[in-house]
Amino acid sequence: MLDLALDENDDINTLNGDFICVESTYQHQRQLLLNGKGSFKQNPTICVGIYSYLDDEGLQNVLRAINIEFTRDGMKVASLALTPNGQINSNAYYP
Repeated sequence: MLDLALDENDDINTLNGDFICVESTYQHQRQLLLNGKGSFKQNPTICVGIYSYLDDEGLQNVLRAINIEFTRDGMKVASLALTPNGQINSNAYYP
Protein backbone atom coordinates (compact mmCIF):
# COMPACT_ATOMS: atom_id res chain seq x y z
CA MET A 1 0.00 0.00 0.00
CA LEU A 2 1.36 3.42 -0.95
CA ASP A 3 0.77 6.54 1.08
CA LEU A 4 2.47 9.84 1.86
CA ALA A 5 5.82 9.43 3.59
CA LEU A 6 6.07 10.64 7.17
CA ASP A 7 9.27 11.83 8.82
CA GLU A 8 10.43 10.97 12.36
CA ASN A 9 8.06 13.64 13.78
CA ASP A 10 5.08 12.21 11.85
CA ASP A 11 5.01 15.24 9.56
CA ILE A 12 4.47 14.78 5.83
CA ASN A 13 7.84 14.39 4.13
CA THR A 14 8.61 16.34 0.95
CA LEU A 15 11.44 16.40 -1.57
CA ASN A 16 11.99 19.51 -3.69
CA GLY A 17 8.51 20.73 -2.75
CA ASP A 18 6.77 17.51 -3.80
CA PHE A 19 5.11 14.90 -1.62
CA ILE A 20 6.87 11.55 -1.38
CA CYS A 21 4.89 8.31 -1.63
CA VAL A 22 6.26 5.16 0.01
CA GLU A 23 5.13 1.67 0.98
CA SER A 24 3.24 2.56 4.13
CA THR A 25 2.27 -0.61 6.00
CA TYR A 26 4.80 0.08 8.77
CA GLN A 27 3.63 3.71 9.09
CA HIS A 28 0.01 2.59 9.42
CA GLN A 29 0.92 0.01 12.06
CA ARG A 30 2.93 2.59 14.00
CA GLN A 31 0.06 5.08 13.94
CA LEU A 32 -2.45 2.46 15.06
CA LEU A 33 -0.19 1.41 17.96
CA LEU A 34 0.85 4.83 19.26
CA ASN A 35 -2.44 6.72 18.95
CA GLY A 36 -5.31 6.16 21.33
CA LYS A 37 -9.02 5.91 20.76
CA GLY A 38 -10.39 9.29 19.78
CA SER A 39 -7.17 10.49 18.14
CA PHE A 40 -8.74 10.57 14.68
CA LYS A 41 -11.98 12.49 14.28
CA GLN A 42 -12.87 10.58 11.12
CA ASN A 43 -13.04 7.30 13.06
CA PRO A 44 -12.72 7.83 16.84
CA THR A 45 -12.96 4.14 17.73
CA ILE A 46 -9.77 3.02 15.94
CA CYS A 47 -6.23 2.69 17.41
CA VAL A 48 -4.64 0.70 20.22
CA GLY A 49 -3.11 3.33 22.50
CA ILE A 50 -0.19 1.08 23.42
CA TYR A 51 0.91 3.32 26.30
CA SER A 52 -2.32 2.57 28.15
CA TYR A 53 -1.16 -1.05 28.46
CA LEU A 54 2.11 -0.27 30.30
CA ASP A 55 0.75 -1.26 33.71
CA ASP A 56 -1.36 -4.12 32.38
CA GLU A 57 -0.59 -7.50 33.95
CA GLY A 58 -1.80 -9.62 31.05
CA LEU A 59 0.16 -9.24 27.83
CA GLN A 60 -2.59 -11.07 25.98
CA ASN A 61 -4.78 -7.97 26.26
CA VAL A 62 -2.38 -5.82 24.25
CA LEU A 63 -1.83 -8.54 21.64
CA ARG A 64 -5.59 -8.96 21.27
CA ALA A 65 -6.08 -5.19 20.85
CA ILE A 66 -3.33 -5.04 18.21
CA ASN A 67 -4.79 -7.97 16.32
CA ILE A 68 -8.26 -6.41 16.36
CA GLU A 69 -7.09 -2.99 15.15
CA PHE A 70 -4.76 -4.33 12.44
CA THR A 71 -7.53 -6.59 11.13
CA ARG A 72 -10.07 -3.77 11.33
CA ASP A 73 -7.73 -1.62 9.22
CA GLY A 74 -7.73 -4.28 6.51
CA MET A 75 -4.50 -6.10 7.30
CA LYS A 76 -4.08 -9.84 7.34
CA VAL A 77 -2.33 -10.75 10.60
CA ALA A 78 -0.20 -13.86 10.02
CA SER A 79 1.56 -13.71 13.39
CA LEU A 80 1.85 -11.43 16.39
CA ALA A 81 4.13 -11.84 19.40
CA LEU A 82 5.68 -9.88 22.25
CA THR A 83 9.37 -10.55 22.91
CA PRO A 84 10.76 -10.86 26.46
CA ASN A 85 12.31 -7.38 26.15
CA GLY A 86 8.95 -5.85 25.19
CA GLN A 87 9.25 -5.57 21.41
CA ILE A 88 6.26 -6.33 19.25
CA ASN A 89 6.93 -8.70 16.38
CA SER A 90 4.19 -8.64 13.82
CA ASN A 91 3.75 -10.19 10.44
CA ALA A 92 0.76 -8.20 9.23
CA TYR A 93 0.19 -6.90 5.73
CA TYR A 94 -2.44 -5.50 3.40
CA PRO A 95 -3.52 -8.20 0.92
